[in-house]
Amino acid sequence: MRLKRLIFGSSNPGKLQEWKKLLKGIEVISISDLGNFPEPKETGSTFRQNARIKASHYSRLTGEYVFSEDGGYEVDALGGLPGVNSRRILPEGKEGTDRQLVEYILGKLKGVSKKKRGVKLSFAAALSDPSGKIIFEGGNFLAGLVSDRPGPISIPGYPFREIHLLPQLGKTYAELSEEEHEKYNHKKPVAQRLIKFLLE
Repeated sequence: MRLKRLIFGSSNPGKLQEWKKLLKGIEVISISDLGNFPEPKETGSTFRQNARIKASHYSRLTGEYVFSEDGGYEVDALGGLPGVNSRRILPEGKEGTDRQLVEYILGKLKGVSKKKRGVKLSFAAALSDPSGKIIFEGGNFLAGLVSDRPGPISIPGYPFREIHLLPQLGKTYAELSEEEHEKYNHKKPVAQRLIKFLLE
């Protein structure tokens, strides 16, 4: 495609910075840099569906190629919840702060044994052309355990990373060094595929 500029369909600063690092060689700018656009209704039942909805929505509004992602936490002991509702798990579907979301999950798992605290940090991504047609998709997950308390490091916009324990390292995802993050980042394989797709 030889596409050198990409609109990221989110105003989340943490996600924007992460994808700027992942998509080396591509100029990535936030949708908010183009104007104040209405957010789409994320009505999908899967991360994949919501990523597609956001990418198509913003590309139609801007006439640009738009890349969007959707992801969340899927806790085994909670039947895969909170899943697509990872930001809206509080009573009455209210959207919580990072701290409220972490405390809610830990409260739900109080007394649950370590071997039953399996979890997946999952995401899906989609790229839309200016007409709203999806032309690229990808997804991945990073398995781990829900820790019994928040780790010492938190990352704004990524609340579950401070309780996503990687047993093989004995630390949470938020505590990873740059080298460890390079190795375990579940978004990196999708980003590499996307770079190849955009620059070929």
